[in-house]
Formats: sequence, C-alpha cells, structure tokens
Amino acid sequence: MPRDPSPAAVPAAESRLTGISAALATVIIWASWLIVTRYAMTSNFTAVDIGLLRFVVPFVVFAPVWIKRGVWPRGLSWVNGLVMLAGSGAFYTLMVASALAFVPASHVGILLPGVMSVWAILIAVLLFGERPGKVRLCGYGLVIVGIGLLIALKPGQAGDGGGELLFGYGLVSGGALMWACYTHAMRQSGLGAIDAAAFVGFWSFVIMAAIAVFTGTTVFTAPIDDIVLLLVTQGLLAGAVAVVTYGMAVRHIGSTAAAAFGALTPALVALGGVFLLGETGSMVLVLAVALVILGVMVASGVFRKIIR
Repeated sequence: MPRDPSPAAVPAAESRLTGISAALATVIIWASWLIVTRYAMTSNFTAVDIGLLRFVVPFVVFAPVWIKRGVWPRGLSWVNGLVMLAGSGAFYTLMVASALAFVPASHVGILLPGVMSVWAILIAVLLFGERPGKVRLCGYGLVIVGIGLLIALKPGQAGDGGGELLFGYGLVSGGALMWACYTHAMRQSGLGAIDAAAFVGFWSFVIMAAIAVFTGTTVFTAPIDDIVLLLVTQGLLAGAVAVVTYGMAVRHIGSTAAAAFGALTPALVALGGVFLLGETGSMVLVLAVALVILGVMVASGVFRKIIR
C-alpha cells in the first residue's frame, strides 16, 4: 500500500502549490494590464485617464498604510523615493500607455520585460560593480536577439506606420529603463512590497490628478462598462492584488522561480493581443516571444536551480 505523506511533506507541497498559483495569478494580471491598456488607448481614453484609474484604487485601498506610516515613509531617501515614483508610478504609466497608442500589445509584452532585464543588468554592472557569469550573459544575449528580430522585421512590414512603430518602441524602451531603475531603488529603499505600493499609489494619484487639471480627462464621459473594466484590471488587480500575489509567490517558491514565471508574460500578452484585440500574429512574433522567454529564464538562473 502507498505510504501516507509525512506531516512535513504536506505543508511543503501545499506551500509550493500556493506559490505557483500566486505566481500564475500575478503573470495573468500583468498581461491583462497591457492588453486592457492597449484597448483603452485605441478607444475612448487618454494616457492621463488610464493613470487616474490606475492609481485611484491603490490610493484608497492602501490608505491605512500611508496614513499610518506617512506619505513619505521614515528612512526613505529623497533619491530612492523619487526614482521609485518615476520608475513605477505616474510617469512610467504615462510612458507605457502612450507607447501602446502606437505599438500592438503583443509587441510591448515582448519588449517591456526583455528590455527591462537588459537595462537592469547594465545598471547593476555600471553602478554597482556586478559581474554576471557566462550563463546569465547568454540569457541576456537571447533576449537581445529576440528584441532585435522583432524590431528589425516588423517595422519593415508596417508600411507607412513604421515610423510610429519605432517611436512607440522608443517609448517602451524608456518605460523599461524606468522600471529597471525602480527595481534597484526598491531594493535599496528598505520598504516592503505593501509599503512601496502605498507610497507609489499615493503620490502617483496626486501627480495624475494635478496633470488632469491642466490636460482634462474623459473619465466622466466614457462608457461606464469601460470605466469598470479599467478600475478592476488597472487599479484593483494590477495596483493592489498583484502586489500581494507576487509577494506570496516569492515567499513560497523563491524569487528565482517567481521571476521565471514572470517570463511567461510575453506569451500571454501575445496570445491576448492576437485573440482578444485582433492583432496580427506571425512566425516572427512567435520566435521573438520564445527567445525572450528563454533568455529571461536563463538570465534569472532558474535552470541552475533545477540542475542543482
């Protein structure tokens, strides 16, 4: 007869299942954020509208945190705080949303995590003296090849829209740099995930509201169904729930495995772009997705963990 699992094995298995479920939920939310943003930018909304709806929910949900700890947490330096706000807050959202007005979601899903990983290692090498090993460098090389393949071939197929596509690629690259800077600033800030989300959510909503005073907003005249869609996907899921689920994934399966699951984002965004938004699929897109996913996983060290 098969032996019953030991008491220690059951919690371990449950913990791993919890971590995997949380990681998959996080990746689905990240992909949904890009797909819905593309939909919004090609319909009734502006980048400012998206920013308002993106941060109003974290502003409210995390109010107990920023009320208790202050709108500028004690011990957070001005440099790290400003880099965090620029890197993942209002300005990052404006940059990526603006890019999605020119670039299909399937392309942004490949470029954003891919270029971000390259920026992150360049910053680590130039500013912090990190020396990545040969395996990690091979991973980044695969990412660069995948990105280069997408950029080199797709604009040529876009006809008169090639210039706008390249401009959008530039905006995505700028957004990826901002997020890479946020990642390093977050690590040095000493803030937990919830504290960081509350800090970024508060100031980003304030910034977006101030911008909206000068640019105006279509939020109050847009279809209510679209407003609810953005509030749920942009604000509640991406702005609040993903912060918790990613933290759970890291706690239960480790940061390396969580990062490996994050590498699935390009594939989910590409599928969503093609099947939900009617974007054009191609073998170039499939190959670029495969190279970026493989490159990010190799660079994250997940295969070294499996081998060990």
